[in-house]
Amino acid sequence: MTPEEFARLYLPLGDGFYQLALRLLDSQEDAEDAVQDLYIKLLSDRERLDTVQDPKAWGYVLLRNLCVDRIRSRSARPQEAVSEALAAEVPEEPSERLERAIAAVRSLSDADRSLVRLRLVHDLPYDEIARRTGKTEVALRVAFYRIKNKIRKKI
Repeated sequence: MTPEEFARLYLPLGDGFYQLALRLLDSQEDAEDAVQDLYIKLLSDRERLDTVQDPKAWGYVLLRNLCVDRIRSRSARPQEAVSEALAAEVPEEPSERLERAIAAVRSLSDADRSLVRLRLVHDLPYDEIARRTGKTEVALRVAFYRIKNKIRKKI
């Protein structure tokens, strides 16, 4: 499947995918991440997508499975969180966490920082950022997913 065919068939389904993920996960951030994961999965299997009869149904099945995996990992996290909380000697001050977050953003590349600025400071939607940067919305969602992970690791 060519990138143009992929964009024509799968990108318009993004809102529906997001709504399903939001209903299943009850979290905007988790829903956005799940949809990003879906598009990454679809893009990585793009050669096999030519055999898919109903792209919408196929996307919903994959997304549902991704959401179920996220829900399962959530149920495993509370024990880890309790262990981490018990291991911590002194609770962290919010200002310390903020300082680390700022340092993490500053450590990003100029390109990543400009994307963060457009999205978070200027509150631009993905389509407007895509128009300004010349990137596709899918590429932007993947970039933001990676940026979030970089920041989380540094915090």
